[in-house]
Amino acid sequence: MIRRPARGRRDRCDRGFTLIETIVSTGILGFLVLFVLQGLLFGIANARTDVNRAAAGAWAQSEIDYLRLEGYANLTVPTSRTLTATSGYTTFGNISEPTIPAGFDHAVVSIQAVAGLAADQVTITLYQPSTTVYAIYGTYIASYTHP
Repeated sequence: MIRRPARGRRDRCDRGFTLIETIVSTGILGFLVLFVLQGLLFGIANARTDVNRAAAGAWAQSEIDYLRLEGYANLTVPTSRTLTATSGYTTFGNISEPTIPAGFDHAVVSIQAVAGLAADQVTITLYQPSTTVYAIYGTYIASYTHP
């Protein structure tokens, strides 16, 4: 014979969730969502930093290529120029100097002679809007003649 509960009464297994169980499970779910969102925000922040780093590196390389295009004989040594979003740029023939990437405040391009060599040291310093140094790039430009 199957025993059935009295009318209005249910077995313990048929009662469902209590209020405490619901609150605890909601709290656990909330913490899990917070950890997932924190991970996503961390990834987005790193992606933005990587985009800025890539833009700075690409611009510095194009600036160095522009100076190499000008050639060793055409560079004014010693010199230091400040480039902003709208000013400080030069042209060589019909080629304009590359502008600094968006999101950066200014850049300083310094050219110094290297003692004892027919070479110039180029240092490019890129600044963020808070006037803190973001990156420093350097290279040498030499007077090369093919034998």
